[in-house]
Amino acid sequence: MSEVKTVISSNKKEFISRIEEIQDYLERLYETFFENHRIKKFERIDSSERIRIAGFHPELSSWKHYSRDITVSSCEVVNGEQKRFDYTFTFVEEKREKPSEELVEDDTPVETKGFREFTEKEKEEYRIKKEKEKEVVEQRFQDFLEKQTIKDIVEIIETTKQTPEFKLEELESMEVAETEESDKELIEISEYAQVHGYSIRNFLLVLSQAKNRGDDKFVGIINSFWNWKKQGVSVLKNPDKSKPYSYKILVPVKKEGTLKGFKLGSVFDISQTNKYDEFLINQQEAMSELPQKEEIDYDEGIRFVRTNFPNLNLIEDFRENDLMGDYNPQDMTLTIHQKDSHTLFHELGKHIIYNELELQNYPSQDPLKEEILAEITSYLLTKRFEKVDEFKINYNFGYSNCWTHHILDEFKFGEFENTYSELSRYVNELKVAN
Repeated sequence: MSEVKTVISSNKKEFISRIEEIQDYLERLYETFFENHRIKKFERIDSSERIRIAGFHPELSSWKHYSRDITVSSCEVVNGEQKRFDYTFTFVEEKREKPSEELVEDDTPVETKGFREFTEKEKEEYRIKKEKEKEVVEQRFQDFLEKQTIKDIVEIIETTKQTPEFKLEELESMEVAETEESDKELIEISEYAQVHGYSIRNFLLVLSQAKNRGDDKFVGIINSFWNWKKQGVSVLKNPDKSKPYSYKILVPVKKEGTLKGFKLGSVFDISQTNKYDEFLINQQEAMSELPQKEEIDYDEGIRFVRTNFPNLNLIEDFRENDLMGDYNPQDMTLTIHQKDSHTLFHELGKHIIYNELELQNYPSQDPLKEEILAEITSYLLTKRFEKVDEFKINYNFGYSNCWTHHILDEFKFGEFENTYSELSRYVNELKVAN
């Protein structure tokens, strides 16, 4: 019996440069070669977001086998110290003793030694299969998105901030003991690291799959198999092989630094790991202990506005008025008629989108979009005052629902994603007193 073996090796540079090729080969091998041969047992382990590791135990004595090694690098914490390991996995393939070659439809012999060559027909069938799978995932995402409110989307976006990412610093630490590595390789590693952050779109893509499956355990803290492992977390085995287990995200495909498109990658939710029970306990404790606020104290909000926007003409007029507040972009005058920070930050949001970031032109051609952006900015401003060890902000989005219910009523999703990111970046740079 031949087993998958693990040995220490050093071949990281080749692994990084050939990772796309290796992944595509293994996927085709699994779906085409293994299905056409009498394999008694097949095991595959996701070793990273972009490669699948495979092996099996041959059990028929009339068959012979041969192997191919692929090395994967890992940076792990051992006894509190970060160390570099290289794992070489041996892939065992089987074939009949005779014949030593197989015939394809045009009767052209194809060698079966080493890496199996796939016919053009097989490659095209595989490509079509993957494209159809991607189309299904994207259509379900679109159907899901059309039902989401402003509140839904914004709260989902905030959840993505909890997502553990594979930090570039961790990749760079792998270079500490390898000063002879070239600058070119550091650039390659940097580019590789960038695909491990989970965008708003990818997070929503995963959420749409969880909703479609009816997965009531889904939390929304996602990571690849390999990145979970780097944090000491184990992904559990699929309890039902008849159902999909991993969640699909869109991974950029680049060639010579140019984006060529996207393909599907796999991630797992924390509910699919051995840390799920511990997570639930921590969440229950956090929710039971921390008080929640819909908004902050008005006087604290006024101090924040005066500190960060000294050129803004701020008028407090609490005489009876039909308006809660008003903002004039031409002379940058913000008038507040109601003593609450929600109204204050909503009107300040108009100042930010018109005069600070120029996300809208004045006069607005789309007043509904103006109100939505102002309300989203108000939410982001209020969240800046949240103190994780004292209280949580439970923002009231009731006002935004007066203007529009579903996010796609006013925005194309790509536009919303970019605008939200710009607003979030700007608000996070503002000063908040301790």
